[in-house]
Amino acid sequence: MHPARPIPLNIGIDFARHTLLRSRDEDEIVTAVSGVLRPHSLRAVDHFQVSCLLQHVTIGGISATRLRYGRRVVIESGPLHTCYLVSVPLAGTAVYQHGAQTVTAGPSTATVISPHEPFRITMGTDYDQLIVRIDRRVMERVRDARAGDHDDEPVRFKLPFHTGSAEWAAWAPAAQALLGNDQFLTQVQRSPRMGVHLEWLLASALLEAQPNTAGEPHADSGTGAASPLFVRRAEEYIHARFAEPVTVSDIADHARVSTRSLYAGFKEHRGVSPMSLVRRLRLERVRHELLTTPGGSATVTEIAFRWGFGHLGEFSAAYRQRFGETPSATLARTP
Repeated sequence: MHPARPIPLNIGIDFARHTLLRSRDEDEIVTAVSGVLRPHSLRAVDHFQVSCLLQHVTIGGISATRLRYGRRVVIESGPLHTCYLVSVPLAGTAVYQHGAQTVTAGPSTATVISPHEPFRITMGTDYDQLIVRIDRRVMERVRDARAGDHDDEPVRFKLPFHTGSAEWAAWAPAAQALLGNDQFLTQVQRSPRMGVHLEWLLASALLEAQPNTAGEPHADSGTGAASPLFVRRAEEYIHARFAEPVTVSDIADHARVSTRSLYAGFKEHRGVSPMSLVRRLRLERVRHELLTTPGGSATVTEIAFRWGFGHLGEFSAAYRQRFGETPSATLARTP
């Protein structure tokens, strides 16, 4: 049973400063909303003119969007493909249909739309919402890092996200970090590294909190047996420190086992060595920063050093093996 009282998000961002659109023109509305979310169709249910308010802030692979239509409308969209949408009702109600799931959203029920199926939303006249968008690539990197393996399938979340539940209480503080205040938002927007950490926090918190198909983070492929505590301790340490000059001895000390036992445990339960996981996480962060850094504002060397790579030759070889192109080629594709 869910607690009766919802836990609200405290929005400190001045969304009025981030207004993209105030319009009554349906074509203009569809174009603008499609540009920040995804292409979709819009149909007004009543005979009154739609009056749309669209406010939007973005940081790397995440964004927060305030969206209100002011009339009863029906939104129909194909699969998102590239992102997850956590829709938090601020007022009113709406009916969400996503695959086989149907739920009425309101102050006590948010929703999580996954990228693999089309959806339909029937919004009431007074429905006002905040939408947190998380890039699918970020979500899957977090999922893969937790599992110690790669999966080509998208993560599928349960649609209703009850705002009075323990699950919501676990995710809301991460969302609060994004929505806290304009000063912090500006600071994160200017720091790609902070942006990466915030993306990781939001995706990781959602995977931990909301029921999904990614399974338990520490389940072993093949046997289904639980991982030893020392393997889980080592992973937690790696995720917290991988950008630092961490060594296998540091990891083993934190896990309270010998380096030999650490290697054996990772080989059996993760299929990779501890330092291979460190390198994988570093490479993922480097690639994200190369893809999101404005042209000329940072070099490959600066970004590589920032994420813990000290030998550029070895870094370049590992990067090319992992992503099929050189780091400089990735950076050259950034506008």
